[in-house]
This record gives sequence, structure tokens and C-alpha cells, in this order.
Amino acid sequence: MEKILIVEDDKGVRFFLEQALKDEGYEVIGKESFEDALSLIDGALSLIIMDIKLPGIDGLSAIEEIKKRVDVPIIVVTAFGTKKNALQAIEKGATDFFTKPIPLEELRIVVKRALKRKSIEEELQKRKEEALKEKEFEGFIFASEAMKEILKTVQKIAPTDLSVLITGETGVGKEIIATIIHRLSGRKGEFVAVNCASIPENLLESELFGYEKGAFTGATIQKKGKFELAEGGSILLDEIAEMGFPLQAKLLRVIEKKEIERLGALKPKPIDVRVLATTNREMEEEIKKGRFREDLYHRLSQIHIHIPPLRERKEDIEALLERFLIDLSKERGLSLRLEEKAKKILMDYPFPGNVRELKNMLRSASFLCEGGAISVDDLPLYIKGKASFSSKFKGSLDESISQVERKMIEEALKKARGNQRRAAKILGISERSMWYRVKKYGISTRED
Repeated sequence: MEKILIVEDDKGVRFFLEQALKDEGYEVIGKESFEDALSLIDGALSLIIMDIKLPGIDGLSAIEEIKKRVDVPIIVVTAFGTKKNALQAIEKGATDFFTKPIPLEELRIVVKRALKRKSIEEELQKRKEEALKEKEFEGFIFASEAMKEILKTVQKIAPTDLSVLITGETGVGKEIIATIIHRLSGRKGEFVAVNCASIPENLLESELFGYEKGAFTGATIQKKGKFELAEGGSILLDEIAEMGFPLQAKLLRVIEKKEIERLGALKPKPIDVRVLATTNREMEEEIKKGRFREDLYHRLSQIHIHIPPLRERKEDIEALLERFLIDLSKERGLSLRLEEKAKKILMDYPFPGNVRELKNMLRSASFLCEGGAISVDDLPLYIKGKASFSSKFKGSLDESISQVERKMIEEALKKARGNQRRAAKILGISERSMWYRVKKYGISTRED
């Protein structure tokens, strides 16, 4: 049974609405004010009928509050001759309106129309989700030929024990691909991820391989390393290029011998762990500069998967937008949509932070928009008007992208008053990625 909430301070009008709708077979609840009704506004409601003039919070303000909580049709009631207020309510997200006195036949028609519209929207949303499933594989969203080929490769190599190196820019989804490889591998052990950049070099060895009690000052107990915790499963060495040269030699031995040696141990311990690694660096360049062992590189990259940046696979942007809007709509309890102008800007934007930046950007916009419609005004400051920049660019694609990237970095730093950590958060990229770009473009970060 469909549930209707009536918010009307006029007892006579409220009684009339309640009885008329109950006679139509609806479950009806009546309340005198928005404050009284607030606790009832949830996903179980099918429709809200509400007077524009209410004690306390008026109907126009109440519409905004309702839309923040739940996606439900709202019909406003207004006195004769105040249709201007009703139109304002429609602009804020109301579905329809009628004026007092309310003709019974008009009430039936307007209510049925609103509920029918809700039913159609839910069906369309369901079909959209079903269609989107064709663009998903183990939680990875794709539409481009490049990603289809990568996922075919993933399915082929997942059941093997080959080491896999996954490369690509920050935020492209390298860890997700690594997770999928493990999930499809059939290995019974855990998937253990280690970020090589976040652990100090002098602690990384013990973190990976563990230590015996008394191995060093402070080692009061025996501790298993990440490799042992991943026994029978897979270990992901995230940002492998950040690992120091001495430790690289030990890692190579572990992979080749399939055994580890805890710090302070008297003998090695056999292990059965599949090694997956990721990096956003050009490994050939790292080898050439003497920062990474060539033999370890070849051992890690028995299979090499490179994920292109989002700007090179525009087809994926639309699929990702659809998925994130659906997920955010469920999370927020309202129907989110992207206005065409905002969508065009996002489709043309280079996304230096890739999928991570897109997701963070859309999530922020979902809290700023009104009535569920995400407009250009809801997008971050650094992206507004970016579509017009392309006409000012000269030179190659890489040069154009660099111009956008530099301007974005400068704007984010200005907004963050020179603080790189806050600027990185604004852009949806890692602090390391921000530091690298600041150095690359020689941007001043002096805080005010």
C-alpha cells in the first residue's frame, strides 16, 4: 500500500485530504507542521502533500530539507491567487501543486499522476542499472575498447601464478585490477596490500618479512610480516618504485626462492604467495637512472598491464558518471542527475586525478546541488569554465594538458592558501602526486 504524508495546519483541509485519500485506498498520515512530520520523512513514503504556508518552517524551505533526506514526490497546496509561490516550489523540486479550495476530482488526478511518475522513474532507473551491468566487470566500470582488452587479459592470467606489474597514473584503478586478479585466481589465502611509499624505508623490511623476538631494540614479541599474512594468497606491493635499492635485492630473492627470512631468524621460511605490484612511474626511466633493479623489474613484470589515463578513454567517463550517480543516489536517498552543460564540461575535462578525482568531484557536487540536479555551479571552482580553455591552447595534446594541470594546481593552492595537503584533497589526488606536480611546474607553495 502506498503511503502518503499530509502536512497541513488547517484542520479542516487536512481532514478532507486524509479522508479523500483513504477512500482511494492509500495509507495516510496527517501532521500539522513540518517539524511534527520530520521523523516520518524517509524512504517508506510514496508521496508528500504539503501546504506552502506552515507554522515554523514554511513549505518552500521544507522542500529543500526533504530533498536532502529522501527522493519523494511533493505536491504543494497553495491559496487561490498565489500561483507564483507554487511555481517557486516547483523550481525547488516539488512535483505538482493545486490551489484551495481543492476539488476532489483534481486531487485524485494530481495524486495518481505524481505516483505514476514516481513509478515510471523507478522503472527507468532499474533499466538503467541493468544496462550498466553490461559495462561492469567485478566492480570495474568500463566502456572503452582499451579497458575491454585489459579485462580480457586479466581473466586469462588470473588463474596463473605469474607476477603482475600494473602501471598507470594515480587514480586510474590499479589496485582494483589487482584485487580482481586475486579474486579470479582461485587462491584460498588473503589479499594483502602494502603501500611501499607510506612506510619508512627502515621499517619496510620488517613490515614485509616480519621479525623474531629480540631481533632489535623494542622487538619484544615475534611478528609475522605481510608476506606470511598473505600465505596461499596474493600480496600487492603498491607504489613499488618507491622501494629503496637495498630492499629491492632482498625482495628479488624472496620472489625467486619463494622463501622469506624474518629479521633475526636463523633459517628461511618457505612461502606460497603471488606477487602483484603497481606504480605510477615510468619503470624504464627508473632503471635507466639507477633507481630500480632491472632484474627485479623483469621478475615483477612477467605480465605487464598498463591502464591508460581517463582522458584517453572518454567512453569510460560516461559509464563512470552513470554508476557514481546511481550509487550516490542510493547513498543520499534522492534521485541525482547531471545537467547537460555540466556533463559536457566533465566529458571534456582531462581528469589528471583520473577515476578517483571524478568520483570525489561528483560526490562533493551531490551535496551542493538543489533538487538532485547537478549543475555547473555545483562543480569545483578549478573546473568551472575549463571547457573554454581548450580554444586558448596551442601546441601538442600533452602541452595542452600540462597547461590545464598547472592552472588547476595553482588555483587549488591559492584556495588552500599554499597548503599542499589541502590542495591535494581539493583536487582528489595524493599528496605525493601533488608534490611531484608542484616540483614539475616549479610552482611556489609559500603559505600566506
